[in-house]
Amino acid sequence: MKPDRSSAVRIAAAYAVAGALWIVVSDFMVGYFVSDRILRNQLEVVKGWLFIAITAAVLFRLVSLNVQALAAREESLRKQNEEIAATSEELYAAEEELRHQFDELLCRETIINRRNECLAALHEAALTMMQARAVDTLLQTVVAKMMAISGAQFGHIYLLDETGRFMQPRVVAGFPPEWVQQTVCRGEGLIGRVWAEGDIVFIPNYQQWTGRLQGQAYERLKSGIGVPLKTGGKVAGIFSMNYTTEHTVDEEERQMLVSFAELASIALENARLHEALSNSQCRSQAIIDALPDLLLRFDRQGNLLELNPGSDFAVPLFDFTDKIGRNLAELLPADKALQYQENLEQAFGTQKTQYFEYDIEINGKIQWREARIMVCGATDAVAVIRDITGRVELKNKLKYLGLHDRITGLFNRASFEDKLDQLNDNRRFPAGIIVCDIDGLKLINDTLGHQAGDRLLLNAARLIQGGFGPQELVARVGGDEFAVIVFDRDEQALEKTCHDLRSRVKQFREANTQIPISISIGLGIRSSPEQNMREVFKAADDNMYREKLHSSHSTRSAIVQTLAKAMEVRDFITDGHADRLQQVVVDLALAIGVAESKVSDLRLLARFHDIGKVGIPDHILFKPGRLTDEEFEIIKRHCEIGYRIAQASAELAPIADWILKHQEWWNGQGYPLGLEGESIPVACRILAIADAYDAMTNDRPYRQALSQGEAIAELERCSGTQFDPALVRSFRHIIERPATR
Repeated sequence: MKPDRSSAVRIAAAYAVAGALWIVVSDFMVGYFVSDRILRNQLEVVKGWLFIAITAAVLFRLVSLNVQALAAREESLRKQNEEIAATSEELYAAEEELRHQFDELLCRETIINRRNECLAALHEAALTMMQARAVDTLLQTVVAKMMAISGAQFGHIYLLDETGRFMQPRVVAGFPPEWVQQTVCRGEGLIGRVWAEGDIVFIPNYQQWTGRLQGQAYERLKSGIGVPLKTGGKVAGIFSMNYTTEHTVDEEERQMLVSFAELASIALENARLHEALSNSQCRSQAIIDALPDLLLRFDRQGNLLELNPGSDFAVPLFDFTDKIGRNLAELLPADKALQYQENLEQAFGTQKTQYFEYDIEINGKIQWREARIMVCGATDAVAVIRDITGRVELKNKLKYLGLHDRITGLFNRASFEDKLDQLNDNRRFPAGIIVCDIDGLKLINDTLGHQAGDRLLLNAARLIQGGFGPQELVARVGGDEFAVIVFDRDEQALEKTCHDLRSRVKQFREANTQIPISISIGLGIRSSPEQNMREVFKAADDNMYREKLHSSHSTRSAIVQTLAKAMEVRDFITDGHADRLQQVVVDLALAIGVAESKVSDLRLLARFHDIGKVGIPDHILFKPGRLTDEEFEIIKRHCEIGYRIAQASAELAPIADWILKHQEWWNGQGYPLGLEGESIPVACRILAIADAYDAMTNDRPYRQALSQGEAIAELERCSGTQFDPALVRSFRHIIERPATR
């Protein structure tokens, strides 16, 4: 409400008018009647006090009038407020009445909704239960619906075990299954009490109940209710609903739960029967489906009545489309149909299982089948057909591997000896044996690896096999030895055959210089039909070894020379390294008093000390970055490979031991033997210093050459660890005094 300012305005106006009149009138009268100044001043004082008095009187009157008006206004407002308060109370009472009516409507609506929800849940559960579902699915539906009806936080279903002595949990919801007690006896806990009483049991205060179970799940419960599930008038299971808050069960909820339990019990029994039937059918079908075989059912006339394709039947016997009712003659080639019909008749006649194998062409490929025909009933028979193609192929492969060499594909020693026995039995004549031996195969395997040796074997096999026809047997009878059994050739023809083979080997060796191939050849001839072929084989073998003795030295030398050339081709070190290294080694050796007779061997060591690197793979030998531990172990093998190469050569044999030990360190941290100090040959100690110095003082792709002083400083830094200290001092002396060289 806006404040009323009219009274204040009237008071202010009256005060202003009275004051103005008083001043005007009093000043006029004093000035008109009094001329004495002193008296006039005194009258001015009196006039002021009179003005105050008159003003106070006027203000008092005005304020009194205003207070009376305000009092009247206040009284009027009070009466209005009382009327408003009375009206508000009436409105509040009306509102309370409306709220009460609305709450009643909400309560009725809640009850109706709950009934509708329960009816809908029962209807849905009934539809679910009438379907042929698994028992577990049914029980989960029971738990979900009944928990929704009762508002429980936790729920589970216990069912009688097979013995009928215990209840065991089947479905658990709201907490882990392991939290509940796994076996419950009659009368034990809520489940056992419902079981014993056969009726609904409600526990309003579970924690105070003396019969409660102990465990993690039960410590949270405030109340619980159990509903029996009955079949045949007996308790078959219990559904328990549990609450973590206070809960009461009214009669309506009780009746609804009883109805639900009865419906669930009926459906439980039906589901159990259905599940038992389904399990039986599934087991039978699973056995059939799991079989890898094709199952066919025929009548006595061979008409197809039924089939099951088989889970692992990679290539079908025939296209199964529209084949039911057709006869065997329409399904299979004539010979196979006849084979089936004969075994079918035999099965009906003997009442025994008939077994046979056959091959059949399907999609342009030969497939193998194993068939078993068994009579089932008076007019039907079942054929179990297994795809044995893989087994037959494996058998043939094993047979082939048993008669042939894995690397070359030629016949093996067993096939060769079988053929010898056959020739001894049939006394075929004329016949002869040519024995061939690859020279230096072990050296190739030891230095370049078995892959290189295998390539050499394949080349030799092709060269030998190329001179003989399919009627003659070519076999690998040993690691590096081949043998050929030839027929219908006299001695002159056999000699020419050996000559032609040597010519082919020579031509191949001249055209392929990477690894020189050399084959020693021996010939044995059957002099009469009575002669044992093993004697012929021994004669050929002896002749081969005699030839091998004449050529073995030159062959090994040729291989070593080839490996040396391979080392030079693969050498990543700068040009002139070998010459410089030889000169430095000789200078240092002479400076420390090594005999002149050893100088030539030192020159060979300087040139061939790394010959074993021909057996190291290029991707490791020429790797630009740091080697892994595994790669470094492979690199370290070059000392042993070089040692074996040198031993195979008369020229390098004197330095074979030096090649083996040229990577040893003075402190014993080198390889491959871990020698130290004076136990390392002096030639190896000289080579280590000379090789390191030459490497440091020449440019590399990854760095610039060091100066002579820097290289000497590095040698001295490693003196006593990698290098012989005394030799380092001698080496420095000869390097710093070039005029003496």
